Amino acid sequence: MKLFREIGHMRGQLLAIVIVIGSGIANFVAFRSVEASMVLTQRAYYEESQFADIFVSARRVPESVRERLQSIPGVAHVETRVVTDVMLDIPGLNEPASGLISSVPDQGQPLLNRLHLQSGRWIREGAEDEVIVSAAFSQANEFQPGDRFSAVINGRWRPLTIVGIALSSEYVLEVRPGTFMIDNKRYGIMWMGRSALAAAYDMKGAFNSALVGLEPGASERMVIEELDVVLKQYGSVGAIGREDQMSHRFLSDEIAGLRVQALIVPTIFLGVAIFLLNIALLRLVSTQRMYIAILKAFGYSNVRIALHYIGFGLFSVAGGTVLGLIGGYYIGDWLVDLYTRFYRFPVLRFDMPEGVILGAVGLSALAAVLGAISSVRTALKLPPAEAMRPEAPKNYRAGILEKWKIFRRLDPVMLMIVRNIVRRPVRAAVGVLSVAMAMSILVMGRYMVEMFDTILDVQFNRASREDAIVTFVLPRSASAVMDLQHLPGVMRVEPFRAVGADLEFGRHTKRTAITGVMKRPDLHRVSDMKGVYQPVADEGITISAYLAARFGAAVGDTITVKLLEGDRRSAPFIITGLVDEIMGVQAYMSSATLAELLREEGSLSGAYLQVDAQHLQDFYDVVKRTPTIAGVMLRSTAIQSFDDNYKENMDASSAYLVAFAAIIAFGVVYNSARIALSERGNELASLRVLGFTKLEIAVVLLGEQVVLILIALPLGMALGTYVSSLLPDALATDLFRFPFDITLKNLGLGALTITVIALISGFFIRRRLQKLDLIAVLKSRE
Repeated sequence: MKLFREIGHMRGQLLAIVIVIGSGIANFVAFRSVEASMVLTQRAYYEESQFADIFVSARRVPESVRERLQSIPGVAHVETRVVTDVMLDIPGLNEPASGLISSVPDQGQPLLNRLHLQSGRWIREGAEDEVIVSAAFSQANEFQPGDRFSAVINGRWRPLTIVGIALSSEYVLEVRPGTFMIDNKRYGIMWMGRSALAAAYDMKGAFNSALVGLEPGASERMVIEELDVVLKQYGSVGAIGREDQMSHRFLSDEIAGLRVQALIVPTIFLGVAIFLLNIALLRLVSTQRMYIAILKAFGYSNVRIALHYIGFGLFSVAGGTVLGLIGGYYIGDWLVDLYTRFYRFPVLRFDMPEGVILGAVGLSALAAVLGAISSVRTALKLPPAEAMRPEAPKNYRAGILEKWKIFRRLDPVMLMIVRNIVRRPVRAAVGVLSVAMAMSILVMGRYMVEMFDTILDVQFNRASREDAIVTFVLPRSASAVMDLQHLPGVMRVEPFRAVGADLEFGRHTKRTAITGVMKRPDLHRVSDMKGVYQPVADEGITISAYLAARFGAAVGDTITVKLLEGDRRSAPFIITGLVDEIMGVQAYMSSATLAELLREEGSLSGAYLQVDAQHLQDFYDVVKRTPTIAGVMLRSTAIQSFDDNYKENMDASSAYLVAFAAIIAFGVVYNSARIALSERGNELASLRVLGFTKLEIAVVLLGEQVVLILIALPLGMALGTYVSSLLPDALATDLFRFPFDITLKNLGLGALTITVIALISGFFIRRRLQKLDLIAVLKSRE
């Protein structure tokens, strides 16, 4: 009963602790459960669909070679197919669209990467105009089985009928190759019967893509090396393992990010909760020292007294645990709903594993024990005889600050504020640190929003200033530039050549693309994270700084380039430059150097185009019907896609962080002021009797919080800046790196948010001060 009476007496402080604990547990439960749901769903889907371990593409391989691939040690299954890029004409869509058509067996599902048919039916054997389309492409264009659109297949327009809508483990996330952009409306994945697609591309008895499933324990690297040897003469661009498969890579990076968030965010909340519980219990022990002495005098053991205060802590966090579990369920469900907009699984449900629930309960219990340790130790150290007497006054000797002349000039109210802070330095320091942590979360959340603004500016205003990028089905001669210049509305053409290659340095190898860069480019320039143009030297090779760091290489080192096209030659190149760019792990050479390496005379993979806006529709109409063009990416649609898919989510994440940072700040400020009111009620009532006004005693009480917040704000800015500076390295992947830049606007908004929260907390405390019963307080011993 005593425990419940104390909890009822301290309900205001405990409510703040419950909210903070609940927020930490909710984040832990949500992120850990979503991570577990994603991992389990991914694993089950891969197993059900027989997701391949290795992917390989070539120019044209006789079907008879399949037996050689199957005989490679470690290979369990080989699935051959025909895969090609196509231009699409979508009814009602002005811009050109593109996509990828992959063949499937005429009679049923493939052995590897089996499709999950959501609606419709399988393709009839030999049907030349029937396709199954991906669910994402179908949803973006509101397709249904029976709808029709057209595609350029091997140079000829062909109407296609949608007979089914399906999911594929190979395209859980559908990203336009080479751009990292999600544009399901203008880029689609389709499947067509093998015989029809092979006939259209003269691939009867041949294939240009193969999927490989490995036996348990087989070495992926050794199998890839064997595959590359066998397929080298057939124009293979090199096999890749599952880890380098685009969709799998995005999904794996997302899951890893969830794991990081499940560690960082709850740690901050629980750390603050431990602090709040600690000061609340210390205050409780201080006011109950006489009762503790009496209990000890009557024979209560230290263990029973310790269990009482630990029980107080456990009971206090129990409400937060329940609140966190409920909140975590809804937050996790919201996150899963958000993920289903991008990652397409047959089923993705939010589940709370028992291990996560037990972990949440364990974390809460740990926070309660850690929060109670200091107060328990204080209670156990109290000798009964000494504790029977009222607590001796604090040492009121002048501190260091009080010896300063400027301190002596302060008015009595300010003197009381400063003395109270100086004489409880540990509590003041932890309070400052807690508010600073809340401020750091605000800075970090805002940084992530501004980071994507920076990416948008660098990527689309400074590095990629072209209106459109066209890529060819096969490399074309330099004369293709003339063809592009005669397209309607085209004002400028900057061609490029890209080739797949393995880069080797010591024991490190990275499979990537080398892009040939013309002298003084204007439309598309190699730029660093700040958008600063990085010229590519006439000789040697420029690689991404991220890749160089992974290799341990530097400018002046020699790197080996192994081509994946042509005669697959190898050649050493000196690293003449590093570029710290945002997207991808890429390498660059001058156009002349790359042409010399390839022994070509200016062949082209595509071009960057500047197009007159008044002739865009004419440009679209012609490009759609140009058989040599495999794909077109428009700058305007890329920006829109970036806004829709990345920035919108980041804004939601930022609002999420701001909400939780506000909870931390409110919990710390309100709890500290509320405890100060409890501790100093007698003192404040005495001041009122001595003639101080209500406003003056409010200033005495809240002034301390104001001073602490003023100290915490710059500290929080510094802490937030430091934590944010760690994020680019922590989140860096082969696909994305993130620029670091903290703006004054970011810091100002964070400070404003904390100030508003402090004012709200002060409003509630002021209301309690207005209701202060002087007689009751002065009669009370506490």
